[in-house]
Amino acid sequence: MNNEVKGTDKEIDFFIPLHRHHPFFQSCVGAVVKFYYPRTIYIVTMIEEIEKLKACVHSWNLQKTILCFLEEETFFEEKYSLSKEEIQDRWYTYKDEQSREFGWWYQQILKLGALSKIPNISDPYIVWDSDLIPIEKWPIYPTKLVPFFQFALLQEKEKSVFNKTQYNASLEDLLFLSEVFPSESKGTFVPHHFIFHHSVIYSFVERVERIHNLHFFNGLNPEVDLPKKTWIEIILTLSKKYYRFSEYRTITTFMNYYYPELLWYHPFSHYGEKGIRIRDPIESSCFVENILQKNIDTNINSISYQDFYKFVLDTYKDNLPSYIQVEHL
Repeated sequence: MNNEVKGTDKEIDFFIPLHRHHPFFQSCVGAVVKFYYPRTIYIVTMIEEIEKLKACVHSWNLQKTILCFLEEETFFEEKYSLSKEEIQDRWYTYKDEQSREFGWWYQQILKLGALSKIPNISDPYIVWDSDLIPIEKWPIYPTKLVPFFQFALLQEKEKSVFNKTQYNASLEDLLFLSEVFPSESKGTFVPHHFIFHHSVIYSFVERVERIHNLHFFNGLNPEVDLPKKTWIEIILTLSKKYYRFSEYRTITTFMNYYYPELLWYHPFSHYGEKGIRIRDPIESSCFVENILQKNIDTNINSISYQDFYKFVLDTYKDNLPSYIQVEHL
């Protein structure tokens, strides 16, 4: 634990949305447990995927961490009386080949909605993408020397100018605020993990619902109370006009304006510059195939962090990356 603040390791929960179980998910969970020893890891995914995970997690090295599975189909029913299917009905579907699928939008809403579903989740809680596997530990928890939570800038730049423009436009439409950017010359506020403070999430939801539910007098009866939209519906409305939305960039901008004392991060040069992000589907398939060939005795559906790290060590030798993120799993 080095000089981390005493007790922090007993109190922090992680939240991981999972599209489907993939060979490196055990590696992801194992790395989180090894480096950050969370109290609980909440995994939200489809019911059929939960059944697959329950059949194999008994062999994972979780130390004292508890895994808690949540069904994405009913995630918002208790608080908002909205099923996943009903939420998808409010999504504006594909416009063309540049559009992202509903699941891509939904996983961002799940991250923002974790507090509404799990009121006793730690404050703050750490959101972590299911394909992000750290090889080197970067400090997240407060220490005696640096007494605040920090995330690490991992992404150097957007995939395209188009994406960057769309992220910016949807954010400013949602918050009525100008987007903020890292002060360094490299890096974006899409770190694929983040620190969500309760006060920030409560205030964010309040602002979004307040500014987007204002009804101006238009000659009709001003006493008529039109149905108010939830923050979930408001965010999905963005899909009618924009191709992209980022929960990470949005919350970072919101924190910069209203909670700057909570916004701390490691510069891109510290951990992001040494990372490897595999975005191409063919490269991802090759990476998976290579590691499976090196681990013949390993269950093809689940690679431990120990086996994953050994493969990385053998492959990259003295030039180890700080993290590996394999997309399209």
